Amino acid sequence: MAEPERNDQEWALQRRLEDVFAKLGEKFGDLTGRVETKMRSTVTFDDVGGLQQAKTGLKGFALALINPDLYQQWGIDPPKGVLLYGPPGTGKTKLAQAVATASHAIFYHLKLMNLTSKFGANTGDLLQEILRIAMAEGPAVLFLDEAEALSLDHLLPPPQAREASARLVAALCEKLDALSTAARILVVAATTHTDALDPALVAPGRLDHLIEIPLPDAGAQKEILELIRVRTEKNAGRPLFAKIDYDKILPVMGGMSGADLSVIVRRALEVKVRAAAERADVPPVCTEDLLDAIDSYKGVRGVVEKIRYGQYL
Repeated sequence: MAEPERNDQEWALQRRLEDVFAKLGEKFGDLTGRVETKMRSTVTFDDVGGLQQAKTGLKGFALALINPDLYQQWGIDPPKGVLLYGPPGTGKTKLAQAVATASHAIFYHLKLMNLTSKFGANTGDLLQEILRIAMAEGPAVLFLDEAEALSLDHLLPPPQAREASARLVAALCEKLDALSTAARILVVAATTHTDALDPALVAPGRLDHLIEIPLPDAGAQKEILELIRVRTEKNAGRPLFAKIDYDKILPVMGGMSGADLSVIVRRALEVKVRAAAERADVPPVCTEDLLDAIDSYKGVRGVVEKIRYGQYL
């Protein structure tokens, strides 16, 4: 298909989705910040540092959207869903986006904590409507972010939460069970709290593939830092970093996630921004600058994680 024709089709589909979600918003309420749609995700597996085993597994799920007939040739149906689990900040969202990119699929990002907080009892109906839309519009990756929010423990006392959550999960499972191969829909859920998930979600034919997304080891941390360096220098259009001594950096970053590393690099760059406001001859970010940023971040990291994520289980 020629590029201009493809762009015209994507533009028409984008307009159609905007209209459909506008009507959905009229029915259920404002979806801003709760559901985001990308016609063409740009995040690739190469943008995710480390996690080689997880990336290899997820590339197979992209194949299920690209060539579902290949599964039929071996007498099985393509998978419908996968659950990504692990600590916060380890790249689960980027991996889901990369699956959409690799499979040329529409990426639907459902922020379940925001959705359930806003719509409560209507969330099940809303999820079914979004799944129906995705099924009608071709290849899609439906990303259920913070899947633990389906427990509704953040909204209701335990007895009411269990009852309402059971109804919500039942509605979602009903739609998952009804997904056909022809729909070319892959549901990717992510959680930091596997203990909060309803077992029904991981029953066969649903989110029955589980992939752990662990904290990066030293090699993966180096890869992530290099990716951040390349990206920020590309944004700036010039070199920003001196040669980094990773033998000094990596030993003091044990247990830090990719999100942590992004914050550390940003803090080092912010110091340079403030210095550049006062003088012109600001040197690039060096090893000592990153070590200072790491020390500063460690001082507040525990508080930040409790505020942002709570305790990871």
